[in-house]
Amino acid sequence: MSSQHYRNKAASRESMAAYILIAPAIILFLVIGLFTVGFSLWLSFYHLPQGSLISNAKFAGLDNFKDFLLGRDQIISEKFWLALKNNMILCISMVFLVIPISLLISILLQSITKGVRFFRTLFLLPMVTSSVAIYYVWTGIYDPEGSINQFLKAVGLIDAMAVNGWLGELNTALPAIIVVIVLGGVPGTMILYFAGLQTVDPHLYESADIDGANFWQKLVNVTWPILRPITIIAIIINLNGALQIFDQVWVMTKGGPAGTTEVVSVLMFKEAFVNRNGDLGTANAMGWIMFLFTFVLSLISIKSFKDKT
Repeated sequence: MSSQHYRNKAASRESMAAYILIAPAIILFLVIGLFTVGFSLWLSFYHLPQGSLISNAKFAGLDNFKDFLLGRDQIISEKFWLALKNNMILCISMVFLVIPISLLISILLQSITKGVRFFRTLFLLPMVTSSVAIYYVWTGIYDPEGSINQFLKAVGLIDAMAVNGWLGELNTALPAIIVVIVLGGVPGTMILYFAGLQTVDPHLYESADIDGANFWQKLVNVTWPILRPITIIAIIINLNGALQIFDQVWVMTKGGPAGTTEVVSVLMFKEAFVNRNGDLGTANAMGWIMFLFTFVLSLISIKSFKDKT
């Protein structure tokens, strides 16, 4: 037999071994991943009261979607549109606050020559810290006896204090949540920009310096165009994060006070597992609407940035 035959046989064995090694992951994905997605889609067309057996599910067609989208069920519809409004406020905050803050911090970190490791670790520390622990710390800071109120009291701004805590007032609860979410979103986005900045040719900055460009001119005309593809990724990641936010709100406010911080994921959880009159079908229908909404929003973001390139 020729050497080519043995090489082909060895390659065939390697391919077979590779398929065997990845088979458990593929099977796990098919059984758990695709099955749960398919089951969720199926359930969105059925009525299934909370705590009921699957055998008790009753076909509802599009009624679940009509209930919260078109107002057939006024209560759940009002809650959904308020929650979606809060999600959109978070989306705007993530895009217009996280993106520029992360970019500026990345540029500053790149320009630092001493203590760069310390500052990188400082900004990335939230990523390796338990998120739930961080939210409990912030809850304490926002408490009526927390750090913010104590500081305001110490400097004589008693009228500016939140009597019920910053998470307990109707007009401050959502902004307080936004601060936590924005600060939590900065480290991950900052990593993307910091990696992108390593690809910028230093000669471009030198040419800009010769032309007399200041910091902002170099940022707009040199840095930003090169980082535009990364910005698309950062926007999509932050939009998806804002539309899927759950643990921050659940740990800190559970959607209160009076629904001012409730987002769709929290509303879905309550509808599926908390509210006595909740319906698993309605909760899954909300999930699919949010999936489509997120998908369309991501496509719009990609297209809008591509059109500018």
